[in-house]
Amino acid sequence: MAGKTSYATASRRKILEILKGSRDRTLTASEIDAMLRKQDSPVNITTIYRYLDRLEEDGTVLRYTSEQNGQALYQYVDRDGHCQEHLHMKCVKCGRIYHLDCDFMKEIAEHIQKDHGFSLQCRNSILYGVCKDCGQR
Repeated sequence: MAGKTSYATASRRKILEILKGSRDRTLTASEIDAMLRKQDSPVNITTIYRYLDRLEEDGTVLRYTSEQNGQALYQYVDRDGHCQEHLHMKCVKCGRIYHLDCDFMKEIAEHIQKDHGFSLQCRNSILYGVCKDCGQR
């Protein structure tokens, strides 16, 4: 039984390492699975989904839904970065996520609420565009 607990802890640690190493982009469970296999650390896909659910519940990851196919996408949340309190911008070409934690974005949120009647919920709020690196290619 102790071996099984150790395996689960090692698996979770590796999943979390992958998420932390990819904090500037979202990942699917399938992408995490492929990365684990590439590291010769295969983990049952059900275990990956269960752990991602747990990480979402405790606020360690944000879950987004892909506009294209409805697939779940996960992003590691830097707790010190107050990720749930600001907007994000995702490049549609490279998939990189940019954190829009600035006063101007707060002004936009206030404008949307005041002039358009929408309360902006920053959790899982993501805007799409082409980043400057991809736009120059």
